[in-house]
Amino acid sequence: MMEQSAQTLANWAEFNRRKWHCDVEAITFQVPNSGAYGESLFFTNRRGGFYLPPHNPYHPTLFHPTPTNKPYRSNKQWHDVADLIIDRLLKIRGPVIFNLPPEITDIRPFLWRGFKADVKYTYYVNIPYSIDLASKAIRNKIRKAAAEGYISVRTDNMEHALQCLAETEKRQGFSHQLTVHDLNMARELLGENALRCYICYSKDGEPVSVNLSLLLHPTRATGWIAGTKSAHLSKGVVQQLQLFEFEDLASIGVTSFDFTGANIPSVSESKADWGGDLMPYYVIRKPGFKEILRSVRDWFQFKRELR
Repeated sequence: MMEQSAQTLANWAEFNRRKWHCDVEAITFQVPNSGAYGESLFFTNRRGGFYLPPHNPYHPTLFHPTPTNKPYRSNKQWHDVADLIIDRLLKIRGPVIFNLPPEITDIRPFLWRGFKADVKYTYYVNIPYSIDLASKAIRNKIRKAAAEGYISVRTDNMEHALQCLAETEKRQGFSHQLTVHDLNMARELLGENALRCYICYSKDGEPVSVNLSLLLHPTRATGWIAGTKSAHLSKGVVQQLQLFEFEDLASIGVTSFDFTGANIPSVSESKADWGGDLMPYYVIRKPGFKEILRSVRDWFQFKRELR
């Protein structure tokens, strides 16, 4: 499993390198005289700055403790790995903002060494998923989609996927900056197990909604990008497609799904209805002059809020 995750990280690094024209370093943080280690991807933009490419919610980071049933041992191993990560981050010139995935819950080593942290949130659901956890509104929408003849499938048809993404872009006024070529490149690099594409079709065969998810770890799925055609938004297609994805992920042994963000009220509400667990994730910042300016800005903003 560890070799599989390392290869998947390398393939994801290659996609980002080709697509966003950035430098990517896949780093193994090996604890001396121990089997424990960590893996992470560090990205550098064309100006040489440390950054996070589009559509990467986190800097992919995996921690591999040695087998143990004693928490203090795995905690110590994580602290050793974190210190190695910190040493590397401190060597980077310029601002450093490091987005840790939700699986990394102990950020004390970063705080102890002077880093600052912001907390953000996402929703996790356990797989296999029970529809009984979902709100009544979601269950009703799933029944509505079935009654109107919609069908969800797993597919590699990236042209159909892009049709759904393009209409979402038009409706919400932004661009994913992805082409059919990009999506096919990601599928070819990652394979069907690590990049899974799900599409909901109308009874007439029209692609109406898409979910694309990443499995950078064999048992954890992360929602990557999604889109739905406007005319079908109220038909329950989003909910039917999501439930189908949960069922498919369960069939390959996935144990959790990350909805990838719940930091905007409207987005949080729609994801909360699935009954998952609210999970924090941390954005770590290396202290510097910009950190001082940021603190001053936050103070003035707070004072304005009190007026």
